[in-house]
Amino acid sequence: MSDLVLDASLALQWFLEDEAGRQYGLSVLASLSAKRAVVPILWFYEVGNGLLMAHRRKRITFDQIDGFLTRLKALPIDAAQQVPTDILELPALAQKHSLTNYDAAYLALAMRFRLPLATTDADLRRAGAAAGVGIVSG
Repeated sequence: MSDLVLDASLALQWFLEDEAGRQYGLSVLASLSAKRAVVPILWFYEVGNGLLMAHRRKRITFDQIDGFLTRLKALPIDAAQQVPTDILELPALAQKHSLTNYDAAYLALAMRFRLPLATTDADLRRAGAAAGVGIVSG
């Protein structure tokens, strides 16, 4: 059983030391010693791409990416089962809450499992509040 839905941008804060507002992300990371997170499959693509872009922008070395990915694999993060029909409903949810389709994937998961969101994204936090979804406190 999972305890929270984890946003990819928050997870990237764990490894990108120059990110603003990093303390909240680190507190969520610390909570994973006793809790489990659930993410949409999209999360893995977003985290990988975020690390690759950070490398291309010379924020981290390519060798650091390997270390970060190894540490991520050891964390209690589960991928939610998703079917195409659920994914194809995301544009309507995104439109309703003025989100990107990607962010709607996190909101939909939080709504589906009745779990709070761990995110620093202001739009996603606002949408979560409007949809009755809690936000993980830092």
